[in-house]
Amino acid sequence: MNDAVVIGGGPAGAACALWLHQLGMDVLLLEAGSAVGGLQLNSPYTNRWIPGLQGRTGQQVAAQLQDHLESANVPHSLGFWVTGIRQRPSGLGWEVSGRSGVHRARNVVIATGSKPRRGGFVPSDTVGIGPGVAMERIAVAGKRVAILGGGDNAFDQAVFAQRRGAASVEIFCRRPPRAQALLLKQVAPECVHVGPFEADQSAMTVDGQAFDVIGVQYGFEASIPAGLRLALDDGCIEVDRHGAVPGLPGLYAAGEVTNFLHPCVTTAYAHGVQVAKSIQNASALERWIQPRVDRQPGLRALAVAA
Repeated sequence: MNDAVVIGGGPAGAACALWLHQLGMDVLLLEAGSAVGGLQLNSPYTNRWIPGLQGRTGQQVAAQLQDHLESANVPHSLGFWVTGIRQRPSGLGWEVSGRSGVHRARNVVIATGSKPRRGGFVPSDTVGIGPGVAMERIAVAGKRVAILGGGDNAFDQAVFAQRRGAASVEIFCRRPPRAQALLLKQVAPECVHVGPFEADQSAMTVDGQAFDVIGVQYGFEASIPAGLRLALDDGCIEVDRHGAVPGLPGLYAAGEVTNFLHPCVTTAYAHGVQVAKSIQNASALERWIQPRVDRQPGLRALAVAA
């Protein structure tokens, strides 16, 4: 049985597994994809927000994560699709099952990140959902482009489409834009339409106007493993300040799948580290308590209450 199984190899999961491993714990990182890195794998853009990593694209950051796990000999398994997470019948520890087997651990960390909101749209040769590769794969030169959404990614993608030679770019957002002021300045006000709108993928129209390309930039939602029923906070897994899921000993969550403050790459790294330390501290307390429980009934309950 592992000390911990971490589900998800994005920044939060990779950081958590790395720290647990270097803290001397027996950890296994499970990633459904063919590489670690999470959403950074979809970003060919320079990430200016990660301290000390200036000039690197999201994809380069993801590659560095993979290299770091390998050089530190952190046990990890790629292509492992989790199909179930449940407490062991004994109540001690957890079982994580997938198509290729079952892993047992005293602690489980859910670090499955987030995914772009689809809003009823389906990716196609003319519709991109979310920023990065989803949009960059679509040719926009000489075409009419509609961007749906009013956040940073919507305005970013509008600017990128302009730079790639789009004939025109129009932004549609139901509420006043919430993008950074620097981004707002890069799109002409007459190209930003605020208020209710109707977008039709089959007809490739927005409010009756025909477009060649539609970019759906509705933000992100937590990517919660199928079948996992937990208390949610605005669609995210609710955790306490230790990253623990209330009422389920040994179950933690880290990064953008949770309700922690200001989700982004940098805070996901930090949250993964915090959860790793929480698990180490809880395990140390458990090791101290175990030899004393038989001699002092009620000690475990007192320690948990503390």
